[in-house]
Formats: sequence, C-alpha cells, structure tokens
Amino acid sequence: MSLRLAIFVLIVGLAPAVSVSAQTPAGSPLFRVFLADGTALASFGEWARVEDRLIFSMPLAPGAGPGELHLVSLPIDRVDLARTTRYADAVRASHYAASRGEADFAHLSRTVADALNQVALIPDPQKRLAAAEQARRSLADWPGAHHGYRAVEVREILGVLDEVIAGLRASAGKGRFELALSTTTVTPPDEPMLAAPDVGEVVQHLMAAAKAVESPAEKVSLLHSVVRLIDSAVNLLPSSIATVLRSTALGDIAEEQRIDELYARLRTAVLADAAGYASRADVRGLEQLRQKVRDEDAKLGGKRRDDLAGVIATLESHLDAAHRLRLAHDQWLLSEGSMRTYRQSALPYIQGLIDARGSLDDIKLLAGPAPQRLRPLAQLLDRHARRLALLVPPALLSSVHASFRSAYALALTAVKLRRDAIEAADVELARQASAAAAGALMLLDRGRTDLQAALVSPLSARSVAQP
Repeated sequence: MSLRLAIFVLIVGLAPAVSVSAQTPAGSPLFRVFLADGTALASFGEWARVEDRLIFSMPLAPGAGPGELHLVSLPIDRVDLARTTRYADAVRASHYAASRGEADFAHLSRTVADALNQVALIPDPQKRLAAAEQARRSLADWPGAHHGYRAVEVREILGVLDEVIAGLRASAGKGRFELALSTTTVTPPDEPMLAAPDVGEVVQHLMAAAKAVESPAEKVSLLHSVVRLIDSAVNLLPSSIATVLRSTALGDIAEEQRIDELYARLRTAVLADAAGYASRADVRGLEQLRQKVRDEDAKLGGKRRDDLAGVIATLESHLDAAHRLRLAHDQWLLSEGSMRTYRQSALPYIQGLIDARGSLDDIKLLAGPAPQRLRPLAQLLDRHARRLALLVPPALLSSVHASFRSAYALALTAVKLRRDAIEAADVELARQASAAAAGALMLLDRGRTDLQAALVSPLSARSVAQP
C-alpha cells in the first residue's frame, strides 16, 4: 500500500473523531467497591487502599453530594479487590470517553495525519522511514495513556501503517521489520457500568457495609444512617420493606450497645483487679486474670478486639511490674537480716551526727558555736567517722552507708573551716564552713530516711503507696 493511500485510510478511519464534539457528563461518576460476596457498594469518588484497609465515601441518599457521605473503612480481605479495581478503570474510561475522549482523539488524528503528510514529502528514504515509524509510535501509545479509548480503530489503522512501513523499509534497504512496531494497543476495560442506586439500594448498601466494617462505632453510625434515610423516604419505599429494614437496623444498634456495656463491665472489673494484684506482686493472680479476659472475650464472640487489646496491654504492663516487684521483695528478704545488723552497728555513729546537729546548725547560720567546743567536736567526729568506715554494709545499703560517711566528711570540714575562719577573722571561710555544715545535715537526713525505707519490704511499701 502506498503512503498516500495510508494517509487517506487514516483520515477516513478517524473522521468521526474530528466531527464529534466533546460531551460533558452530568455529575461525578459513582465508583463501586465489590465485597467478597459480590455485593457492590457505591463509592462517591475514588477509593483508596491504606495498608490492609480500603477506604471510601458512601452516599447516604440517591444523588448525594459531598455533604451527604459516610466514610467507610473495610478490611481488605473482605473486598474483591480485583473486580473493584477493574470497575474503577472502567469508570475512568467511561468518564473520559464522555468528557474529553473525542476532542483528544480528534487532536491526535490531526497530528498523526499531518505528520504522515509531511512524511510523503521527505525525499530521503531513511528519514522518511524514521518519520513514519515515529507517527506510528505516537498512534500506538495513545490508547494506553487514554484509558483504551478508540483502541479498536487505532489497531485497525496500525495494521494499515504497518504495511506502509514495511514497504518503506524495503525502499530504505532494511529487510527486517521492527517487532516494537507490532506492539498490541491497550483495550478499554470490559466491566459493565451499574446504574446509580435508588433509595432501596442505598439502604441495602448501608446495611451491607454495616456488616462488613470492623469498628463497632462505624457500624452503629452506618445503621443510624439507615434509620434516618428510611424515615426521610417514607413515600419512596414500600412500607412493609421499610418496616423490616428499620426494625433490623434498630435491633442491630441495640445489640451493639448491649455488647458495649458487657465489654465495659469486663474492662472495669479486670483493670481494678489487676491494680490490686500488681500492688501485691501476685503474678499468679495476674496470669489467671489474663486468661479470664480471653475466656470472657470468647464467650462474647470476640466483638471488641481493639478495646481488649488495650486491656491486655495493661495486664502485660502489670505483669512486668509484678515480676520486678517480686524479685525486689525476694532480694530484700535475703538481705533483711544483714540490713538490721548494719543498722544496729551504725546506730551509735548516726546518733553521733544527730548529737552534733546543734553545733552544725550554728555553723550553718554563722552563729557559733563557742570556739572552745570546736576542737573536741572535731576529734569526736573524726573518731566516729573512722569507726563508721570499718563497717561493711550489705549491697542494698551501700548508698545509705555512703551518705553517712559523706555527712561525717562534710561535718569535719565544716568544723575545721569554722575554726580557721575564727582564727583569721575571715567571713569567706565562715561561709564555706556554713555550706559544708548544710551539706552534712542534708546527707544525715537523707541517710536516715533511706535507711528507714530500706528496712521496709518493697511489697509493704507498694501497698502503703496505693491510693
């Protein structure tokens, strides 16, 4: 076939595209979400897949606009995703064909025809072949980027062009035909379009969605939408059907509320018991409580997985705390005797610091004591400090022992600095002595408090701390 004949075939084959004007569809197209059982739910606009869920907006009435939608989230395993995707492709193709398809295709046909007209005027065989192949590629690629629109016509015209290009290749001295030129064009999606749902179908869609969603709150919200739609469409549904659907929706709402109450009671009782068991480090009680939650959930049909996930997480946290508290208590039991022995041995030296509190308070306030008392006080503190250092505390009282030793060291420093300050009449030294005395008193109080706390079982301390 000659190149000029090919151009004529192309123009004739595409002529309807040039003469038909673009049409604008009325309203936005409705997509569909197909459930695994074949039920088709209307979707206003595109749906979206987010991880293991499919999210879309359901119209709450026939012809609903953006203000009358319900956002629905479905588990992906309850959706026929392959068919839902095919239908979405078909909707896009249909909408494109009804809006821009003809105008865009008319532009393509003119562009390709003009290009082939230019090809006929090129004297060089190699360049003429390259230009024809480029025009062919433009035509072949177009359906794939435009939802398969006019794919059949394009395939027919490509067959004509392939014959011409084969002749041009022969004229250019190229005997092998490029396989790339024989690429099959994309065909439009083969999925029949469904009519817009009427009131009865919208009600059925909402009921089906209520059964498919996982969230109880979402289910109840959809059921309330069913009741509102039935109440507002009194004359649009047969009364017998409306009565049954309304009764079913209200019954399902009541059942969800009953289940909510049962789970709320279970949650409240379990968390209250868990707090008590945890405070006593009752690991067995917590384990039994965890099993009780699972058993009760099974009896109720496993209807509130998300709610119970939080309860189970709280129980796991209490179990971890109980394990730690039990270990701490057992460790305390092993050390109780040695801690009481240490306390008895350290008591005279603790008392020594307590007896020195008056003098240390005077030093702290830069108010004394009398100079003649400082040397004997320093000797007494030094003697007690040396004897305290000879005690070997149990591991649980190592920090307490360090507090008492540091208190003695600061007390000695305070006394010596005070004496030096008196001899030199140096206020700055007196202030340094004041700071050392304050530190000694603080460490004495901390050591006494920590020692008293260490002699109380962690279990007893936890029980006192409970509100």
